[in-house]
Amino acid sequence: MKRGRSTGTPTKAQVARFELIREFGCIACHSFDLHRLPEIHHLTIGGKHGQKRRGHDFTIGLCGWHHRGDTAFGNPDLARLTYGPSYALEPRAFRETFGQDDYLLAYQNRLIGQSEAA
Repeated sequence: MKRGRSTGTPTKAQVARFELIREFGCIACHSFDLHRLPEIHHLTIGGKHGQKRRGHDFTIGLCGWHHRGDTAFGNPDLARLTYGPSYALEPRAFRETFGQDDYLLAYQNRLIGQSEAA
């Protein structure tokens, strides 16, 4: 049986959370006073790529660059200079620049008006 990373179907409250995150924009770009459309990034146990997701309540908004290292520029060096490190390409540098997972989660929750993840 193939092991998936799925966290199941989100509840109505979790879908509402995702909508609030999308309205706010990328949490990393926010530090540059930019508003870029985010994707929903699920934080993982231990903060490592490929690990089990913590659940839909443990999500932050990251744009395509910060989330997956995807750039419309076609040049990752230019994207890094413009937006800082990508979580997908440089997780250590990303955390040094923007903060650890739990800090980002708490910050995201404050921005969307939620006190803590359930």
